[in-house]
Amino acid sequence: MKIAFLDDHPQLAEAIAGAVAAAMPGTQVDCYSHWSELEPTLVPEQYDLLFLDMRLEDCLGAELIVPIQELSPKTRIVLLSAFAQNDLLIKCLNLGIVGYISKTSPIETLLEAVNAVAAGGTFFDENINLDAESQQVDPSTRKSS
Repeated sequence: MKIAFLDDHPQLAEAIAGAVAAAMPGTQVDCYSHWSELEPTLVPEQYDLLFLDMRLEDCLGAELIVPIQELSPKTRIVLLSAFAQNDLLIKCLNLGIVGYISKTSPIETLLEAVNAVAAGGTFFDENINLDAESQQVDPSTRKSS
């Protein structure tokens, strides 16, 4: 399995990536701080899973979902953020993300997400409540992987 993290806090991303690599031997885990670093790798690497920070230094993660899908259509995207904004999360769901993890979640939660998404499912941190808002998700606009 090949996993990438795009997060503008490299120490956090590297710590999480290290924990994932240790818990899942044989998994390739790469970290990027900027879109300009990740973008050229998407076509040759074809990551299975990308953890995308919702708020990057120079843009919103939501702005990168479509370009990522165009370059690497099989890459499944999970948002990673310290802030749960339901309106932005719903927009991202409509664009085709398959999960959301809070940066404050324990590493075990992140590993659960990796396993669920790798098996073709979805994963949303228990701290996020989309019950009412999920009614706004338009399935016809949602892209599938």
